[in-house]
Amino acid sequence: MKIQRLKRKNSKSLILDMTPLIDVVFLLLIFFMVATTFQDVDSSVNIELPKSSSEHKITIKTLEVKINKDLEIYLIVKDLNGKNEMMKVDQGDLKEKLGQRLELAEDKNVIVSADKSVNYQSLIEVLDIAKEAGAGSLDLNTKSLD
Repeated sequence: MKIQRLKRKNSKSLILDMTPLIDVVFLLLIFFMVATTFQDVDSSVNIELPKSSSEHKITIKTLEVKINKDLEIYLIVKDLNGKNEMMKVDQGDLKEKLGQRLELAEDKNVIVSADKSVNYQSLIEVLDIAKEAGAGSLDLNTKSLD
């Protein structure tokens, strides 16, 4: 018993379209690039830094001054390690404590958040103290109208 192959009468060569295949490969490439977590380059190289007397260590990420409706002033310090420190300060001590923290700050930006019932004069006094302490820029924190 013989098995014969059937041939088509119009035997044209089969052409495989590569465009959808290339699209799928690029989509997979983009997916894995976005989904992959990258290791921090600095943490992969273990080095011990030499000591210096003129070391200037940047440890603070953001500084925020909050004023509540009772005119109590709080200084909130967020460092690069993710720790938050909140301290109640008097208006007289604000310049000194803020100045010390600004020396360790990544940028000299200070965010000021005040309760809406705080009078304008008290807010301006705190802004002046922050500027005298060495703040490079002052941002007023507000809430969205939504």
